[in-house]
Amino acid sequence: TGKATELGFVKLRYKEPGADQSQLIEQPIPTTSTEADEDARFAAAIAGFGQLLNGGKYLGDWGWADAITLATDAKGADPYGYRAEAVQIMRLAESLSGQP
Repeated sequence: TGKATELGFVKLRYKEPGADQSQLIEQPIPTTSTEADEDARFAAAIAGFGQLLNGGKYLGDWGWADAITLATDAKGADPYGYRAEAVQIMRLAESLSGQP
């Protein structure tokens, strides 16, 4: 038809420990893009931070400032201050890396 409603389709099969039969999860990947929620964006920032700590060879031109900006923008509700502390650690690591 020329207008696809999905980019792909994910099928995942798993089996609980001790179970005889596996379970199937099927989920379409829609073509409409939606913005990730704060938790997903913060998790992506932390994952990128981990990659930067390991040399960042898979990140292209994505750097410290990008990780810090993404984490700061996705901090959201932080009742115990853990996310703010993570951003401070990211800034410290950036200053110790000698790279912007």
